[in-house]
Amino acid sequence: MTSKRIFSFMVLILMAIGLYYYAYKDHREIATEGAVYTNTAIAIKDSIAQNNEAFLNQTVAVSGVVTFLDDNTVTLDDALVAQFENRPVVLLNQQLTLKGRCIGYDDLFEVVVIDQSTILE
Repeated sequence: MTSKRIFSFMVLILMAIGLYYYAYKDHREIATEGAVYTNTAIAIKDSIAQNNEAFLNQTVAVSGVVTFLDDNTVTLDDALVAQFENRPVVLLNQQLTLKGRCIGYDDLFEVVVIDQSTILE
């Protein structure tokens, strides 16, 4: 009877350790990851509009011209909205290359949205 209790206790401990490591994974560092897809803002918009989940949760590098600025967002070529942690230092009509995590396609505004963005150039 004691060996069954010890075995059950060990299994329970191993399951608890496995659950802990599953639940508390390290966060992704998008700034240090390599880009899965590199192209222009218009090209990624066309690609994602056809297959909405193609680049979902993937790191992408996108280039384009800044067409709109807000507090923590930048719009490239009216096709992609990039969200930043802090206000980026950019100007309207400036050519930029950004990297970030693609979080989807907004059907209402017809733009691709990326977050955790960083400026490459």
